[in-house]
Amino acid sequence: MHSVLSGEAMKGLVRSFRYAFNGMAYALATQRNMRVHFLAAFVVIFLCTVISINVLQITTVLFSIALVITLEMVNTAIEHVVDMVTSEFHPLAKVAKDVAAAAVLIAAANAVAVAYLVFYDKLNPIHWRTLRTLLQPPFIGVVLIGVLCLMVAVSGYAVHLRLRGKDVHTSG
Repeated sequence: MHSVLSGEAMKGLVRSFRYAFNGMAYALATQRNMRVHFLAAFVVIFLCTVISINVLQITTVLFSIALVITLEMVNTAIEHVVDMVTSEFHPLAKVAKDVAAAAVLIAAANAVAVAYLVFYDKLNPIHWRTLRTLLQPPFIGVVLIGVLCLMVAVSGYAVHLRLRGKDVHTSG
């Protein structure tokens, strides 16, 4: 019987996470818009840690951020596949790229609307979240700091790869 947590299964799981991490780092290192989205997400998540908003609002913000970043990576993947298939202009290739870009645009517009709705009444007057509320269940501060740390780690890895001029997909 093959255990879910056997050595081989665990190696495969770790490998799949490494591939995903490499994909995220590649998109961050090579796509200007991904860097813009990451910076905006970082600022918004930081605001979530210092401004008093509820769990549902934070969940909505995090989902909006994830949607934008996910669609930006899908857009990048579609662009690369189209470029791999044809190096010449083709109307269907243009449609594929334009539709993928439109998906990112809609998600980004949604994220801006969510940020406005969540933060507009919180910034005037400012309702600062206390450290005490961040460290109590449901541990919102821990979750948000974890997301920020993941973003910093991926960003740092992407910068490292970019400075070395190394392709994440050839570096393992």
